[in-house]
This record gives sequence, C-alpha cells and structure tokens, in this order.
Amino acid sequence: MVTDPDATPEHYELAYDEARRALDAQESVVNELRTRAGVLIAAAAITTSFFGGRALSDGDVATAGWIAITCFGVVGASVLAVLWPRTDWTFTVNAQRFIGTYVESEDGPLPLPAIHRDLALHMSASYVTNARQLRALTMAFRIGAIFLVGEVVAWVVG
Repeated sequence: MVTDPDATPEHYELAYDEARRALDAQESVVNELRTRAGVLIAAAAITTSFFGGRALSDGDVATAGWIAITCFGVVGASVLAVLWPRTDWTFTVNAQRFIGTYVESEDGPLPLPAIHRDLALHMSASYVTNARQLRALTMAFRIGAIFLVGEVVAWVVG
C-alpha cells in the first residue's frame, strides 16, 4: 500500500465518506431513473389506449397508426432495458470479504486509516463501473421519451 506521508487518518476518513456519499447518490439516481421509466410506460399505455382506440376504431390502420405502434414498441423496449433486474451494480461492500481482508487477515486487523483508504479506492472503482451502466440506461430512457413524443404526434396525425 502506497500512502502519502503527509496524509492523516482524517484525510482517509474524508475520502471514504465522500466515496460512500457518491455511491449513495448514484444508487438514488438509478432508483429515480427506474421510477421515471415506470411513468414513461404508463404515459405510453394511456396515450395508446386513448388515441389508438380512436384512430383504430374503423379497423383501418393508416401509416401514422403503424408509426405510432412502432414508437410504442420502442418505448416498451427502452423501458424494459431500464427496468430489467441487474445484478452487476456495486453499491455496497461484501461483509464477509471485508472481515476476511481487513479484520481477520493473517497479519491481524489493518489500521483504520488504511481500511478507509482502501475502501475509498474500491468504492471509487465501483462508482466508475456503475456510471458506465447508468449512462447506458439513461440513453435508453431518453430514447423512450423521444419515441413517446413521436407516438403522440403519430396518433394525433392519424
């Protein structure tokens, strides 16, 4: 472990606290995005049932109707991408691994500043990995929102 000789235990504790806060905020963003995705699919379903029922009442599907139906499918797929359960998020530390590595190691427990430093670095790496996944889900949500607007426009035109 390479440490700065001028770093105090408080420096490492602050780094740990900030890394923990960043992961907590990131987890909150993921949960908020999933909530918004649920609202997005509800809006698409209401739009389709309201406008689609009127546009398709005569049994003939015009080009605008097919565009709207396609847009609804894209919205559904994008929401599914956001809501699909994932196991590759990392927001917490495995307690068993923590104890084995930091508390009950062969050399005895590590000093608390060293634990704070190491955990801060691990949480920072988790943040970066999670951020890549979150960017992809955010893009899927944006695509869904754009196609919802396209669906509404297509139903109104139809």
